[in-house]
Amino acid sequence: MKILAVVLLLGIMLSSCGNKADSERLNDSAFTTTAENSVVDSDSVEVDESSQVGDESGIQSDSSEDDMKWRLFEDTYKETDSGRAAENYAHNKGIKIEGFVGYGQENPPVCDLMLGKSRFAGVGCEVIAAYNYLKYEGFEPDMAKLAYDFEKNALIAADGSLGSNPRKISGLFKAMGVGYKRFYKAEEAQAAVEEGKPVIVSYHIGLNIFSGIHTVFAVKEEGRLYVYNCYNSAADKTEVESIYQLMNKNSLFIVGYTEDDGQMR
Repeated sequence: MKILAVVLLLGIMLSSCGNKADSERLNDSAFTTTAENSVVDSDSVEVDESSQVGDESGIQSDSSEDDMKWRLFEDTYKETDSGRAAENYAHNKGIKIEGFVGYGQENPPVCDLMLGKSRFAGVGCEVIAAYNYLKYEGFEPDMAKLAYDFEKNALIAADGSLGSNPRKISGLFKAMGVGYKRFYKAEEAQAAVEEGKPVIVSYHIGLNIFSGIHTVFAVKEEGRLYVYNCYNSAADKTEVESIYQLMNKNSLFIVGYTEDDGQMR
C-alpha cells in the first residue's frame, strides 16, 4: 500500500489542472479540446454509463490528507510578511472577483490571479472549485485569501507550477467547519447531483495517474446540470448531461466532495 501511495503521489506531482505551468500551456489546450468536444458536441459522444470512466479507488484509501491541519489566512497572514504568498495576496486582492466563477480560468479577471509563481490561467482550478462550493453553501469566500490558503497548505510543487492537491481540500473544509462527504468514484458524484447536492469533482484528463488534473464545481439548477470552469476557455458555466459526460470515457476519477447528509445551506 505504501508503494502504491508513493506512485499515486508521483502521478499528482507530474500532472496539474489543466494544472500546468505557463511554459506548458500547450498541454492545457489539449485538455480544452477534449472537454469542448465531449461537452459541447454531446450528440456525438455517448458517455452516460458509469462503466466508461475509471477511478483510483483500487489504489486509494483515506490518508493523512483527510486529517491534515489546514492553517487559515486569519491565523497565518501578517502584513509584515514579505514572502511570496503575501506578495501574491497583495497582487490578488487588487483583482475583483464577484459572484460565481462559471467561466474558464483562462478568462479575465480570474486568469490574472497568482498561485505560487504561476497565473491562475494554468493552475487555479482547485482554488476556483473550492471558492464556488463555499459560495454556493452560503459563505462569502475571498478569492485572494483563498489563494493564499492554498499556497500555504496545498501546493503540489513548491513553485505552484503543478497547482494544488485536490485531496487536501478536505483540510480547508475542516478548518472552516464546513460539513462534507468525501468520495472516490464518479458514480457517487452522479448520485449526489441527482439528489440536488453540489459537488467538487477532480479527475485526471486521461486514464493514467500521470495525465493532467482538472477540478471543477458542479450542481443542478432548475433540473439542469452545470459545471463551473468546465474547461479553460469556457465563456460561462457549461451544461452537461451527467458527470460521466463531463469526464468522458478517457478520464480517471480522483476525488470528490459533497454535502454531508445533515448539512443544510
